[in-house]
Amino acid sequence: MTVYQPLTSLQKPTALERSTTTFAGQRILLRCIADKNGEYMTPADSQRLCTRLGSLFSGQGAQVDIAPSRGGGAPEPTGGLRPDLVIELTTRRTHEENPPFMWAVCVLTCSIVPAYREVSIAQDVSIRDADGFELASDSLQARFVEYVGAGIWAVNRSLDLVVREEKDHLTNGAAERDFSRDFYRQVNQLAFNARVRANVLRSFEPPPGPPKKPGGGNP
Repeated sequence: MTVYQPLTSLQKPTALERSTTTFAGQRILLRCIADKNGEYMTPADSQRLCTRLGSLFSGQGAQVDIAPSRGGGAPEPTGGLRPDLVIELTTRRTHEENPPFMWAVCVLTCSIVPAYREVSIAQDVSIRDADGFELASDSLQARFVEYVGAGIWAVNRSLDLVVREEKDHLTNGAAERDFSRDFYRQVNQLAFNARVRANVLRSFEPPPGPPKKPGGGNP
């Protein structure tokens, strides 16, 4: 049984609702980077994350491209066109706890006393324009505690069936579902904020000058 706890930024309220026109006309370049040692998220996992994010944004009208999982440097144009937004996600593990003595106690008590493993992760999100100017960034952090033991599972299964509402059940994969809900909701809002900021910044750009006449001379 796994319990999910939102930490930094994942619990923030969001105002944006998904719509097929939210990112209409936008070209988004996604890059998902695995953690350095590949212990928590491998390159294959990071590409799957990018694919799911691509579905999120394409469902809202964006043209999405997925770049190789490598960081650093200015984003290269994809398909011959410059992206409006470049979204880069870096996964890192911030904390892990897996006490061996709890596993020993779990075995000695025939799993009546549960063992547990705790992992905290961070998804660092950076959103830039095609020139590399950062429009928005955040670090979305969560904690997952995995309990192993017949006793704790039986107690929580009983609570799921008798007390908790179905959406609050802990024994049916709720941790992954709830994390995905919070994570995609925050990334979606962050991308929208970046788009609005880009539009505001463009409004301060000077208008283009008159076209030069052939020959470069004065009339």
